[in-house]
Amino acid sequence: MKDKTIFITGGNDGIGLSTALLFAEQGANVAIMGRRADKNADALTLIEKTGARGLAIAGDVAQEADVARAVGEVVHTFGALHFAFNNAGIGDAIPLAEMTVEDFDQVMNVNLRGIWLCVKYEMPHILAAGGGAVVNTGSSASGLGLAKMSHYCASKHGLVGLTKALALEFAGANVSVNLLCPGMTDDTGIMANAKQTSPDVISALAEKVPMGHLAKPEQMAATVYFLCSDAARYITGQAIYVDGGLTVG
Repeated sequence: MKDKTIFITGGNDGIGLSTALLFAEQGANVAIMGRRADKNADALTLIEKTGARGLAIAGDVAQEADVARAVGEVVHTFGALHFAFNNAGIGDAIPLAEMTVEDFDQVMNVNLRGIWLCVKYEMPHILAAGGGAVVNTGSSASGLGLAKMSHYCASKHGLVGLTKALALEFAGANVSVNLLCPGMTDDTGIMANAKQTSPDVISALAEKVPMGHLAKPEQMAATVYFLCSDAARYITGQAIYVDGGLTVG
């Protein structure tokens, strides 16, 4: 990955930050995007401590202008874009009777529309670099239903179809497009929120994990790294469940 460039949304904590640090340690140029400038600055400090070149951009993936500006800034700074990890996502537990149209639209705009926007602006530059890899972040909820999270499940199921369609569209252009589907992962914003708002659901799911424990962000980062590597070049259009066996049964 030396001297290659990766752009990571939701890159200032959790899975995104772990992935940023792994790529940085392997010599890549690492650009992150997140909504909070303070967290971006802290993440950038960690990235640059590895000796890698880093870039942090404040923005919202649900806003087309922010996405276009961010991708342009990445290419202007590093000269090319080889990999994209479209990882930004939100979700909370809301019973259907209490869920508003605004609640639904917000989750869909970030989790589904936001990833579509990212790929739309990233892909021309990845093609110009001669190919590369796109990894989108789904969830164990890409293949499951979760009570009180209909908006979240709809968005994550939608990413399966989006990823498959994009994989086919660019299969002949040396670009792989895959979907990382994490199980319950410690040290992520969504997990912290879920523990607070719906501990009963989280506890019930945790008991069903065959491997008996939550994942670590570093395990997700390793999967993203593999999917971007030459070793995974023949893998495309796949939803890769890294969930301790949660969705096997």
